[in-house]
Amino acid sequence: MKKSLRQTAMAYRNRLQPEEINLLSQEISASLITLLQTFQPCTVGLFYPTRGEPNVLAIMNNLALKGFRWALPVCCESPTGPFLKFAQFAPDMEMELGRYNIPVPKSKSWVQPEVLLVPCLAFHRAGARLGYGAGWYDRTLSQMPAKPVTVGVAYAITETKDNFSEQHDELLDYLLTEREFIFTRSGAS
Repeated sequence: MKKSLRQTAMAYRNRLQPEEINLLSQEISASLITLLQTFQPCTVGLFYPTRGEPNVLAIMNNLALKGFRWALPVCCESPTGPFLKFAQFAPDMEMELGRYNIPVPKSKSWVQPEVLLVPCLAFHRAGARLGYGAGWYDRTLSQMPAKPVTVGVAYAITETKDNFSEQHDELLDYLLTEREFIFTRSGAS
């Protein structure tokens, strides 16, 4: 089922024109700014958009989020396998290409996000997220000593009616699309 969902979601993204991605990203970013204002200023783990993902990086420049700090995921290796670490990030930082040719800060100051934005290829409103299949976010979240509040970022059309989550999947606390906030669990605050 996941393979078919991935193919459908990627086909949708591949049809999006740059101006459509920009418009959808602006709508998602506006809602994201509203959500983040419900938290005290903290460190937020962003993602660098690739493969047609929504681009929410502009939220860093919004005055309503003054005092927030930002980080980007960096793919790392360990004796127990691959995982993500989060490098402090600011718009003026020098970048380099990391794994999968995704830009990461060249100078790495590691931080622990209190809120983590997670890109979703597809999603189910119970908090299940479909990524590209490598398990980076699930593995990382399962190993974090203090789990951040997780916010899935997705296009509304990629919602699926079938809950595809498996036992190893880390469910998200919130989902955010250009159309709505979805509070996935009663424990989300």
